[in-house]
Amino acid sequence: MQSYNNIDKNIHQICQIIAKVNRSLVSKQEDDSHTNLYFESIEKRIYGRWFQQNDNNYILALNLVDFTFLLLADNKEIVKQFQIEGKTLTEIEENVEKSFDTLQLPTKGLMKKLHFEIPSYTFIDSIWEKPKMIELNNWVTYRSIANEICVLLIGIAQAKSEVRIWPHHFDTGIYFKAKRKLGIGFGLAMKDNMVNDSYFYISAYPENYNIQYNNLPNKGNWKWEINENWKGAILTLEELDKKPYKEKINQLVDFMKTTYNWIIKQ
Repeated sequence: MQSYNNIDKNIHQICQIIAKVNRSLVSKQEDDSHTNLYFESIEKRIYGRWFQQNDNNYILALNLVDFTFLLLADNKEIVKQFQIEGKTLTEIEENVEKSFDTLQLPTKGLMKKLHFEIPSYTFIDSIWEKPKMIELNNWVTYRSIANEICVLLIGIAQAKSEVRIWPHHFDTGIYFKAKRKLGIGFGLAMKDNMVNDSYFYISAYPENYNIQYNNLPNKGNWKWEINENWKGAILTLEELDKKPYKEKINQLVDFMKTTYNWIIKQ
């Protein structure tokens, strides 16, 4: 899964530009959700959020097919295209800022440092190159699956939520109240210090009570991670990658349903 994790890091870094535009121009939300993103698997684009300026609506997107940023207007016509390949991150940000100014869109503080930290990737000052399509398609497959399983869980729970990518941790995920004093988080996370691989997760966030993690269900190649900072179940992409597509989906559905049903009974 090394190539997947490398693509994850690259897209994580470049999508901070969308997060900056969201931060500056989208109506602010207390939970910071105005900065987050959405991966659209049919067009293979990562979208920010719509913002309104000069009686028009705009949205910034990363087109993974040709690896460019697109500024789109109301009916998704392309207003401006920004090249990524062959440029440094600084040059890309400067190009976006100058183009926004030309289009009479606000630029004050547009590309200033974000209010959260992400890892300091070794390629931060390198010239950007378009990812190999075979590697990119693998990333697209798993992020598409993440969208699908998140929607299935929302349906099972009959919960109000939206599937988004959070620019800080860069997980495709959902959060919702499963019952009055119990929140649930589910999604696909990047490789991190807790798990040495990208992984699907589910975690519980009880209010005013503690869950006793005893008699835990485990019917597949997934495990529970219970520590002082995080409690939940994980299924790594390394385990899923060994299986054909249909088996991946079946195992993920079993993982999601089994762990969710156990959690809501606590």
